[in-house]
Amino acid sequence: MDKEETKGIILNLQQELFLKCFLDPKSETFSNYLQSALKAGYSQEYAESISYQMPKWLDEALEDSTIVKKAMDNLSEFLGDEKNKNLQWDATKFTLSRLNKGKFSEKTETDLTSKGEKITWNEQKTYLNEK
Repeated sequence: MDKEETKGIILNLQQELFLKCFLDPKSETFSNYLQSALKAGYSQEYAESISYQMPKWLDEALEDSTIVKKAMDNLSEFLGDEKNKNLQWDATKFTLSRLNKGKFSEKTETDLTSKGEKITWNEQKTYLNEK
């Protein structure tokens, strides 16, 4: 069974579907507790009280969602910061390395020589991977 973990809580498929319906702005039930719960297959009674009951899995998922939204807002602000080019460049590298790993990545490797000395290097790919 496919399960996702939120802060140590393992979500079942019904909980995952609820969160997808509730948190996805493209969903027709976006930000609607009742309709998202019904679409996920919860009973009418439970769907009507889910926001009042606020089960632990939902509370933690919504908290995570709020933090991610704030981080994305900050990232957007930094990407558009024309006054601070270093911050803009760092935000750009972070975004590309996290959200577009297939095309851009940053890799750090450590190797030990025969004398036991550490050699560390960074490699940045800024080209399209050939498939």
